[in-house]
Amino acid sequence: MAKAVAKFIRMSPRKLRRVINVIRGKDTGSAKTILKFMPYSAARVVEKVLTSAISNAKENEKQNPEELRITKAYVDQSATLRRWRAMSRGRGFPILKRMSHVTLEVNHDPDLAERRSKMPGKSTVHKTVEHKHDHKHDHKHDHAHHDEHEHEKKEAKTTHKQPKTKEVKEIKDKVEKTKEPKKKKENKEKKEK
Repeated sequence: MAKAVAKFIRMSPRKLRRVINVIRGKDTGSAKTILKFMPYSAARVVEKVLTSAISNAKENEKQNPEELRITKAYVDQSATLRRWRAMSRGRGFPILKRMSHVTLEVNHDPDLAERRSKMPGKSTVHKTVEHKHDHKHDHKHDHAHHDEHEHEKKEAKTTHKQPKTKEVKEIKDKVEKTKEPKKKKENKEKKEK
């Protein structure tokens, strides 16, 4: 369990709760995506707190960031700054500038870890290539030398067949033939009008 708290944020709790309620219970990856595309300025603040919570889980508890879920997310009201505005008849009207504390808690989710392990990953295949060389040398190899030179491996190359010029001409002729009837029909329609 990793936690991150942002205190005394100059934004009202009501505006922050609108964002927090959307990401509560989501995995951290989807929550970050949701926050990135939210049109509210409160989303930027919550995104920073979420990034901090993920970083705390990664550094302090050595957890994989992709296997975390938001377990607790809440906003508490902080101190209120009071300002006064002159109103009618010389009266002072109070303006309350509310502040907030944002708390996010992320925890390892075994379901996410299991789902992630089942996903097919990208496997990288390293090809070994040995060039032709003399067999009269002093250094040792991990492979045995045969008369047929089986140890010489070549990198597989994909070659694309270039179409022959006759084939290209045939294809162009077919395309032109399909275009010709359309032009003839258009000309006939113009003549009829």
